[in-house]
Order: sequence, then structure tokens, then C-alpha cells
Amino acid sequence: MTPSEEGIRLAKRVAADQNCSRREAEALIVAGGVQVAGKVVTDPARRVRDEQPVDVNRLVSMAALAPLTLVLFKPSDKVANLAWLQDTAGLKAAQAGIWGPERLAKMQMPLPLPKAASGLCIFSDDLGVLRHLEDRRSPMEVEWMATLQGPVSETTLKAMNGPGIRASINRQTDTLTVLRIAGKDIDGQDLGRWLDQQCPLQDLRRQRVGRLSLAPLETGQWRQLEGYERF
Repeated sequence: MTPSEEGIRLAKRVAADQNCSRREAEALIVAGGVQVAGKVVTDPARRVRDEQPVDVNRLVSMAALAPLTLVLFKPSDKVANLAWLQDTAGLKAAQAGIWGPERLAKMQMPLPLPKAASGLCIFSDDLGVLRHLEDRRSPMEVEWMATLQGPVSETTLKAMNGPGIRASINRQTDTLTVLRIAGKDIDGQDLGRWLDQQCPLQDLRRQRVGRLSLAPLETGQWRQLEGYERF
């Protein structure tokens, strides 16, 4: 088979057709924005012949080349990982032609949530966002809402307040207490374990990371972070 019959790499063909770099072309392909003869191809190394039509979805083009950060409201019965991200956001996004599952497979999850906790979960491929959230020299302030069984004593509440951490009662009845806890460098798993030793812990929810709040998301919902939003 001659080189012309074998074809050229799809990434090289897209780069030439779109007048972009090979790296940008690969991003477009992996994002699911390129069709060869009417079928989506996500392998940049796939070889195509001159006579095969190659089409690029412009909507996917813009999404593929821009950094992506997704925020989700994780339920307490789900494990926050890439499989859950694909199940939650992947299908809808692919159907809308925004990005494909290959794009989501490359996302990273800074500030992971404990398995039993619920609340704000972040996935991103934006290096700036990832560095900012994972900077141990300047950790983000995180706010938690903890629901405990029964009333919480003043002694317990005072024990929770200290350098870099603030705890207050958000709501309290005879059967439960909801605490608002905010501070930097708080490990959710350690926090949940300590709270459960004081009173039975019913729910631990991460409400805020920096300036970014869980609202307006409902349980199981997700959204893409807008370019103007900052942590």
C-alpha cells in the first residue's frame, strides 16, 4: 500500500484544514468534534485518505480549546471519581455536541470529597485552577454544613473554634443540630470522624470552596464554571 492509499494522521489533516496547531487539532479530535465520512472519530492517530470528507463541529471547537472546569453537587451515596463524572455530565454533554467522553476522562479532581460526604465537587483540566486549589502554601477556605443527631453542647462548640476555624450553630432542635464550619486546610474525613465522636453524624456537606458556593445546584446537578467566576 502506498502512502497516499494509507492516508495521513487525522490530527495532521485537521491542523491543515483548520489552520491550527497539531496540539489544537488533537484537542478537537479528542473532544469529539471531528467526523470522518459522517462518523465521529476521537483518535488523533487515525489515518484518513484524501477522498474521505473530514468535518469539524465549530461548537465543539470552541469548547475543546478552552480550559474546562465543572462543579457538581455530589450526593452522599456516590463516589466522586471520573466514572461518576461521566455518568453525571458525560452523556448530556455528548448529546448536546459540547464535548465528548474523552475530554472528561482527562479531568482532574482537586480537593476530593470523602466518600460519605456530599456537596461541592470540582473537576478541571485548567492548570491555573488546579494549581490555585492545590496550593498548600495558601489553602482555600472551605465551608461545611454538618447535621448531627440531637443538641450540641456549648463545650463541644467551643472546642471546635480555634485558630483558622470557625464553627456556629445554623439551626438546632431537640432532635438535630446543623453546624456551619469554615476554615482553611480542613480535612473532610478527619472532620467527619471527629464530629461523629461528639454526636452521631447524619450528613456532612461541603457548601463552599473559596468564593464559589454550591448554590444554585441541586443534588446530582452540575454546571460549567463561567470564565468570570473565581475561587
